[in-house]
Amino acid sequence: MNSKDIMRVGAVCKDWRAISVRFDRIKRKIPWLITTNVWKATCRLQSVVDNEDTFKVKFPWIPTSRTLFYNCSNGWLVTEPDHYNPMILLNPFSSVWLQLPAFKPMPNSFIYMSSAPTDPNCILLARDYINLLYVWRPGDESWTLQGMLEPFETIISFKGQFYTWNRWSSCLTIFQVLPLRLKKLVVPCPFNSHISRVHNVSLVESCGNILLVYIMKHALQPVAIFLFQLDLENKVWIKKDSLGDQTLFMAIPRNQVISVSASEVGCSANCIYLTGVWRSFPLGEFSVYNMNNHTIKSFSTFVGHNQRRYGCNRLWITPSLS
Repeated sequence: MNSKDIMRVGAVCKDWRAISVRFDRIKRKIPWLITTNVWKATCRLQSVVDNEDTFKVKFPWIPTSRTLFYNCSNGWLVTEPDHYNPMILLNPFSSVWLQLPAFKPMPNSFIYMSSAPTDPNCILLARDYINLLYVWRPGDESWTLQGMLEPFETIISFKGQFYTWNRWSSCLTIFQVLPLRLKKLVVPCPFNSHISRVHNVSLVESCGNILLVYIMKHALQPVAIFLFQLDLENKVWIKKDSLGDQTLFMAIPRNQVISVSASEVGCSANCIYLTGVWRSFPLGEFSVYNMNNHTIKSFSTFVGHNQRRYGCNRLWITPSLS
């Protein structure tokens, strides 16, 4: 059953509602593809398991003239702030939204959010034009300036610390905030960054390990993807040929990656779901890269989707009602 059918079944009686929860894709934490509309306060949610399972979500109460969300983290959408609008967080599943402080100094670019902003332990990181790091936590009325970070391409939160990676300097930075404490490690880059045709680099936590995902431009096919697992003790990246039962959902170029168990959510195992426009698949909403045979397949425009009405920003979002 798709989500609409499940909703109808759950409305019959208490017993049916209890059973329907087992099949609800929202409660099972299956990533959804979300497309935002830059001119109207709407977005579209699309299941990757059933292409007819789609929703249009309206949020006209958001106090901003620009509604295109540029990032997504822990089930929340994030706008980039500017001179007229502060950063806004929105949960499209619960319709809860938060407007972050607009007091100066204020960052201009979202970096990372460790958990949902309704969690009192949430840490949201942002930076300004000169790479100064700012921190916001639930209840804060202003941003806290922490200092300057080394340039990096990708960041994750892992076991209470933040990890950043820069392939050009082979620098892995591990840090905490409030106060800022950091450690820099040289972990040799698994590719020669100056000669390889790297399209995107992303860190992701998967099954208790840190993975590095390299997306390379390839002469014979649209892309080639390579995986490496961090061996922190020996300061080395170890090549990984398979994800096993895991599946990755990646938003390019946002460096947003979600790792899930394919058997639990019902998607293809040992695959990487990608958003972004590849030249060979200009009409595709998303592509699936198969790690077994290193092939890529594009999924075209979804049912009932008028491509001209929506912005080009497509992200993966894991449902959260908190």
